[in-house]
Amino acid sequence: MKKASKGVYCLEIGEWYGDLKKTCTVEPVLDLLMKSPLRVPYIHRDIATRSELRYYLRKWTQVRHKGYPILYLAFHGRPGEIELADENGKSKAVTLEDLIPEFAGCCHNRIIHFGACSVMNLHGRTLRKYLHEFGALAISGYASNVDWVKSAVFEMLFLAELQNNALTVAGARAVKKRIQKIAAPLSRDLQFKMIVKDP
Repeated sequence: MKKASKGVYCLEIGEWYGDLKKTCTVEPVLDLLMKSPLRVPYIHRDIATRSELRYYLRKWTQVRHKGYPILYLAFHGRPGEIELADENGKSKAVTLEDLIPEFAGCCHNRIIHFGACSVMNLHGRTLRKYLHEFGALAISGYASNVDWVKSAVFEMLFLAELQNNALTVAGARAVKKRIQKIAAPLSRDLQFKMIVKDP
């Protein structure tokens, strides 16, 4: 029997390089996964501001989107935060602490992936604290500044691997082990981290 696909709910910064004439997006990665034999469904939205982030995160946690348990946040980042804009277009950091109210109690058996530079460059205990506060099955991302293309390739492999395992502690641990094996050089180069909740 074919396993049910685990949909990806992707929120991406609308302007990667501050220029509307430059088109840069992770959506082709999602489109390829959808058109592959895995048939991974996805929802993709470009956003720019914190209010848009809050709006779409609340949509993601609604029961009608339970078929999209993988949240993929594609942004610029720094340790412990993602970068958005304020209403005037100025850079505005959203910290992991800021995200707790959006996620608390809504992320059971869900995975949150930060496709952003350095967000996971925090002590393991701190990352576990956020995982616990979010109530998610796992959080993942990078501890270094990452090359855009290399991270996109890695994320395609990671999102595909998530399709092959149950959304359980054992399943998430299997994904972590497998992705660090099949994409070992990329995983090391990007300093990929995946924190899975305790059983």
